Amino acid sequence: MNKVLLIFLLTSSSSVYAQRPTDTEYLSMMDRAAEIMYSGEHRRADSIFHVVLRNLKVLPAELAFYFGRNSFYLEKNKQAINWLNKYIELKGTKGQYFDESIQLLEVANSRFATERQEDVAEVLAELNRDTRIECPTGRMLCPVCNGSGVLIKEGKFEPIYQTCPFSGGDGFLTCDEYNLFLRGELAPEEELR
Repeated sequence: MNKVLLIFLLTSSSSVYAQRPTDTEYLSMMDRAAEIMYSGEHRRADSIFHVVLRNLKVLPAELAFYFGRNSFYLEKNKQAINWLNKYIELKGTKGQYFDESIQLLEVANSRFATERQEDVAEVLAELNRDTRIECPTGRMLCPVCNGSGVLIKEGKFEPIYQTCPFSGGDGFLTCDEYNLFLRGELAPEEELR
């Protein structure tokens, strides 16, 4: 009776290890995710593609295209650009999805450039907002001369020392001057030569 129990335990424990899908099964999952993607269920396809990406040891070029295309429709433009470029890099101009990849890349690059411009505009708007930094001591170290009060410029034969045009040789700015400097509104007292 103990032998029967031991044999049962050995066979049942080996089936636990056999439950991990094989690469062939992951490739089948990739194909199923592609069908789901083409049916318009991009979020569902994305989650399946992620499982396949994490578990396949060698990624087929088609997966690069599918994941890039799906990312495009999820408006993950940078990701789409990366994966579609990877597909073209792997397959070249002879790849089955080359033409579609190029079309998707044109739109994704345009959308990504627009996103970047919007990000820059948002940052500029934030910087131009009248935010004020409170100075704990009423004075701040001059960011131009780093508190030295002078700027050193290379001359033809020897260094040329010049009084810092922002701190006036003091090396410090008042809190108001510092805030103006951060907004780009503090004019130097004299131009650098």
